[in-house]
This record gives sequence, C-alpha cells and structure tokens, in this order.
Amino acid sequence: MKYKIYTLGCKVNQYDSCMLSRKLSLNGFREASKDTDIIIVNTCAVTKIAIEKCKKIFAIARKENPKAKSVIMGCCSKIYKENLTDLNYDMLWGVGEFDELLEKIKKLTDFEQKKSNSLSKKEDSQIPQLKSRYFIKIQDGCEQLCSYCIVPYTRGKLKSRSALEVVEEVEKSVKNGYREIVLSGIHLGLYGAEISSMRLSELIKMLLRVIADSRIRLSSIEISEVNDDIINLLAHDRREGESYLCRHLHLPLQSGSNKILKLMNRPYTKEDFIKKIKKIRKTIGDIALTTDVIVGFPGETDDDFKETYRLLKTLKFSKIHVFPFSAHKLTPASKMKNQIGGDIKKKRAKILRDLSVKQEKEFKNNFRGQILDLVVENNGEDKFLGKSEYYFNVLFSKNQIYGDGKVREKEIIKVKI
Repeated sequence: MKYKIYTLGCKVNQYDSCMLSRKLSLNGFREASKDTDIIIVNTCAVTKIAIEKCKKIFAIARKENPKAKSVIMGCCSKIYKENLTDLNYDMLWGVGEFDELLEKIKKLTDFEQKKSNSLSKKEDSQIPQLKSRYFIKIQDGCEQLCSYCIVPYTRGKLKSRSALEVVEEVEKSVKNGYREIVLSGIHLGLYGAEISSMRLSELIKMLLRVIADSRIRLSSIEISEVNDDIINLLAHDRREGESYLCRHLHLPLQSGSNKILKLMNRPYTKEDFIKKIKKIRKTIGDIALTTDVIVGFPGETDDDFKETYRLLKTLKFSKIHVFPFSAHKLTPASKMKNQIGGDIKKKRAKILRDLSVKQEKEFKNNFRGQILDLVVENNGEDKFLGKSEYYFNVLFSKNQIYGDGKVREKEIIKVKI
C-alpha cells in the first residue's frame, strides 16, 4: 500500500506527520508521490487563510491521486468539521493517537500485513525527516487562552513527553546524522509543568550531555519562561567539538501596546518584555531575537500601532513575523467590538514587514567577515545553503569553507561569511 502525507502549519504538525509516516512505513506501507492508495492531509487552523489553504491542498491531493482513499487530520479537522463538509473525504481525524489512527487507516484501505510485525533494530532506529535539521516535539497542549488563539481548543491541556523518551529519540536522530536538534512544542517553555519532575532547562542539560558535535535550538518560547538557567545555557562558552544551545530565541511579542496586550490576554506588559530583552542582551551580546506580531487586533488604533512600531524599531529584532489578525468564531476576540478592516491590516502588515527586512539585513551584516558554524541544508554543485546558529540562511561557495572543503547535508561546517 502506498501513501502520501500533505502537511500544513507549524513544526509540531510537521513532527506529527513524520511520526505517522514512520508508523506507516514500519507497518508495511510505502511512501510515494503518485498513484497512492491513501492520501493524508494534516491541517492547520491558526488563521482563516490557513483553513482555506487546507481545502485547496486537499483538492490538489485528490487531483493527484483520484483513486486514493483520503484522511483529513489535524487542528482544522478537530475544531472546524463543519467547514470541511463539502470535501469528499473518507475519514476525519483530530490530533495525536497515531496507533489508533494507524489501525483505522489499515481498515480503510483493507490493508493486510503479510510479513511479521517484528521490526529489526535497524528499521526501528530510522528517523524519517524531510529536513536537514531534526525537529522533535517534546510537549503538546496549551492552557494560556490568549483571546485570539484557537490552539488550546485543538491541542488541549499541557502534555509533556518523558525526558528519557526525548533523550532516546534525540540520540537516534544524532546517530542518523542530524547535527541540529530543534526542540518544539505548542507551549515549549512549560515543558514538564504538569508532571513537576522536569523542566525545560534541565532537559536541555541532559541532552547536551548525551549528544556530541551537535547543537540544540529552541523553537518559539514565551518571554516570561526564559529564566536565568536558560539564559546561562545560551551564554555558555563553547569548546571545539562540544554540543551547545544555539544563541537564538523566538519570543512572540504580538503587540507593543499594553492596552492591546491586555485585550489579547497576554501574560506580560510591554515593560516586562523590554526588561527581559535587556537582561538577555546584556548576558549574550550577539544573540538573535526573532518575534511574532499581530496587526489589526480589534480596537488597535493608529496610536496603538505606532506604539508597536516604535517598540519593534527600538528592540531591533533580527526578524519579525507579521500576521494580520484573523478572527476564530470560538475565541473571545472574534466577538470584540471595533474589528479592523482588511485594508488597514494589509497596510500595517506591510509597514512592519518592511521594517523586518531592514532589521534582518542590519543584523546579518554584523557577522560579515566572521567564521560561523552552518548546518548544510542544500548541497548544490557550486553554491550551498546553510543555516547559522543565529537562524539566518547563508548562501556560500567552496572557497568560503574552512576544513577539508567537503560539503555534506546535515553536517555542521565552518564558513567565512
């Protein structure tokens, strides 16, 4: 039986698709690009645009594999089933519970596994990933209930994986050649909060002890959860061949106006954010800080937007991800007064994106002439693409490489910028 998975949305969704792919492959299914027996679309519901994109991807998947059985899974299928009623799917699934989903897929496709279910150690150690960096989900769920966010309704309560399970998977990924491990989660900073036996900083220390010649990166984390332990791990002096935590933090700001932050039900004020940023930069001068900002939140006046713009300009993020506000009918923000028109949101989004381009260029220029460690993401004939510790991409040629001059995907190499 052949399958194909189409994935939309965040890194957690990407990880979920990889885990399902692994289970399918280990149970006798084969991944293919066409003439498949089953198509699986892993959906996102973070914005209205994302929901519409899910429908378009499903239509493309149907057209590519017209005879295949179909499954729609993920956040959109869990929370917005009524939006998908016009699609000709065979099965609808929510999030997680992949063993149960696997059995449902077997029944749906009349799959009969003739070979033994026992797996060789070699097969069981395979870590299917499409990227040069390994994304691992260590935590799921969120209970923060920001007024605009649908995720707590789709992903549920906080759920952390055991440290031993995470360590085992990371060790396997390193054995499979990955040199950057990205710790991902819906509310990453609260890893272990519901089990009280482990915290994120402790898990990072465990991982740094068991992996060699590799680095760890944190995906998005709330500013209030960047504690002294994490700051000290980021600032730790490096020795040749040691593993380390990348000097990059993605810290969602969402707005520079305290009025809007309160309406959003965000757990900090503008002043709190500034104070923590100053502390981080005082300890780690060259750190890359990226952020998310929502424009056009209900009630956001021109003055509120200008306040956000001024703060972003002052804090000098190395990249700003800008999102026009998208109302989800299940969230409090969708019922708020003073909804902002689409034209205003587009205008404000463009202003912030232009600022992001300028600040990103300024940040990268700080590293001109330096030698950086890059994870090779694309291995071409004359030009190569690598991801720096500071999260920006570098296009480089062989004459910039230090060492043996060989370029292998997933490896960390030294390159003069």
